[in-house]
Amino acid sequence: MAFFQIDAEKCKKDGICVRECPVGILEMKEADALPTPVPLAERICIRCGHCVAVCPHGAFSLECMPTDACPPLRKELLPTVDAFTHLVRARRSIRVYREKTVAADDIRRLIDIAHYAPTAKNTQQVGWLVVNGRDKVQELAALSIDWMKGLIDKKDPMARLFGMAGVVKAWEAGKDALLRGAPALVITHAPEKYAGALIDSTIALTTLELAASAAGLGGCWAGFFMIAADKCATIRARLAIPEGRALSGALMIGYPKFRYWRLPTRNEPEITWR
Repeated sequence: MAFFQIDAEKCKKDGICVRECPVGILEMKEADALPTPVPLAERICIRCGHCVAVCPHGAFSLECMPTDACPPLRKELLPTVDAFTHLVRARRSIRVYREKTVAADDIRRLIDIAHYAPTAKNTQQVGWLVVNGRDKVQELAALSIDWMKGLIDKKDPMARLFGMAGVVKAWEAGKDALLRGAPALVITHAPEKYAGALIDSTIALTTLELAASAAGLGGCWAGFFMIAADKCATIRARLAIPEGRALSGALMIGYPKFRYWRLPTRNEPEITWR
């Protein structure tokens, strides 16, 4: 199969794929001709699948993405604006979890959803690491606390800036204010020199958190842990992130211990129009 293929019997030569291509690798030299690739098209193509998805006739296939592998969009499954608004408002940052393990298949399903989130130029550089099991997560929390204690002892300005003394004090009193006793931790990583790592990972984990809420689970961004993991070699070694890659995000995952009954308000958005 060539780099891309067009079913001449299905193609209506309407040029939609040409106009939709985000990197402009398609052209129609004549009004009644089939779309053809521009020079270096195969090298320039970002394999986003817009051409396959936008063709209403099912005529376009990429070598890496044949039409048959792309299910048709089902409008009846798309949420209404009201339904999506309700999901976003109902989402809570969960900090109190039930003592219930999250099945690996359930986490895998959430990641499968989240990996469809957009990435810069469709590079798809986000990798995933799952720490599943409360004991394993608590071990990482303990390492983070030890690192914080070291900063506090050295009177490092970072310790005061992030209020680490309070986190350590809570830990010593039996309360985990760092990873909240979560049963699972989902971590993203990306190539060390990849400029889009933070943005792509944030979009992916945000998507995962919304998916978790829809699935009856809940998440919370692990900010303290990310600070510790970024600075502490012991934590990075324990995680064993693949060589050449760096942590780019972390989200606690688990079953909420309590049910929420209301949708809290937020400040009015500050909007500047030009």
